[in-house]
Amino acid sequence: MNINNKDYPVKFGMNQSILYCELRSINITQMNNEFKRMSNGESTGAELRDLIWSALKDGARFNKVEFNNTNLDVGDWLEDLNPDEVVSFINDMTNTLPKSKVKDIKKKIVK
Repeated sequence: MNINNKDYPVKFGMNQSILYCELRSINITQMNNEFKRMSNGESTGAELRDLIWSALKDGARFNKVEFNNTNLDVGDWLEDLNPDEVVSFINDMTNTLPKSKVKDIKKKIVK
């Protein structure tokens, strides 16, 4: 993800979700409820900021690069974006989300 002309790796998944929950002192159910509120336009903005921070933090860990920025730093970056950049930023973030895996389920017929 490009922020202030610098590329940062992002990663969404279990470790990222744990970082998000630890930062906000919530559990996974509360996290999912926060995401529902975000999708309904009922968030404070802190949820998005913290979601992005957790994805950047875990992306850095996974790629073994240093990331010493706080969630407040991420908030500052977001403030500096114009509306088109915000849309592009969110689209970039959405494109990094893990794709759901569909498993073939074979039914066993018991005779």
